[in-house]
Amino acid sequence: MNRDGAPDLPPEGQKEPPIRLENGISGRKLRSRGLQAAVSILLAGGLLALFLRQVRLEPLKEAIQSASREWLLASLSIAVLTFLIRAVRWTWLLRPVGRVPVLSAFLATAVGFAANNLPARVGEVVRPAVLARMRRLPFSALLASILFERALDGGSVVFYFLLAVALGLPGSTAGRAAFATLRLGAYAAAVVFVVLIGLAVLLLVRRQATERLFDRLAHRLPEHWRGRARGALVAFPEGFASLSSGGLAAGVAASSLLMWLVINVQIYSVMRAFHIVLPFPAAFVVTAAAVLGLAVPTPGGIGSYQATVQYALTRFYGVPLGPASGVAVIAWAVSFIPITLAGLAALATPSVRRPWKGA
Repeated sequence: MNRDGAPDLPPEGQKEPPIRLENGISGRKLRSRGLQAAVSILLAGGLLALFLRQVRLEPLKEAIQSASREWLLASLSIAVLTFLIRAVRWTWLLRPVGRVPVLSAFLATAVGFAANNLPARVGEVVRPAVLARMRRLPFSALLASILFERALDGGSVVFYFLLAVALGLPGSTAGRAAFATLRLGAYAAAVVFVVLIGLAVLLLVRRQATERLFDRLAHRLPEHWRGRARGALVAFPEGFASLSSGGLAAGVAASSLLMWLVINVQIYSVMRAFHIVLPFPAAFVVTAAAVLGLAVPTPGGIGSYQATVQYALTRFYGVPLGPASGVAVIAWAVSFIPITLAGLAALATPSVRRPWKGA
């Protein structure tokens, strides 16, 4: 790497060897496995059935028809903004790996989120693979950045959820038992986040020890895999090396909190579109429920997203089933459809279709 942290390019006229998805992951591994796809589809179908079983189509139709177009338009605009912030944050996360333009990060992000509509959440692998191909960066480092990003997302969601709990869940109709359960869940999630960040810091600090341990165990691997596996191991910590820079780590943390604040505003806008007037911290709880639903690996969050959002609104805030179901459906559409269309459009761009060939 050069002094600016960008990867060194080959001398002019010399071709760089073709990029392999790392750098140890072949294109075949990007395909959804049959069993994973079947389980993912079954989960989506079951959760969607659970959601629809509690919904009467006529009240849902009336709720959607009476929704405020102004609030819905606002939520749509905010949804696009969240992905721009996500792309900017990713470029900061990747600063120790190389200088990545925001446009490249956004295109790869759009393609990856579009691919998440396929079974088994393959977009989490497609996204770093696309950027690795575009910018000639190590796939393992980019994959590590996605894992680190997910930890930051979880930590940000927990932060706002804990804030709502600390405020006493304003607007909630839940009893003390439900409140205690939510508080316990928030504390548990916070502990998990702290442990994950601690492991990332430990891996950064003890990189040489990790590499020495690998060298001692490498003889168990086939010889033709050893060099590739070691290269992936060395590059992997670069995906969260931003933790080693105080200023960069602060910027990444601040952008994460900003992005999830904007996502909460987006959810709140959809709630207002359905004439649900609750204190703003209620959106923190609904967003946390949506994220919990998205943890279930259904294609595009179908079924899981709707079921958890509907449950949060009806169970903790006493929202009637019609408007709650409307929020569950439209909030999902606002979050998934625009970025999916952007991802499909990105696939047609030359920068995504062809590898980057240097400056």
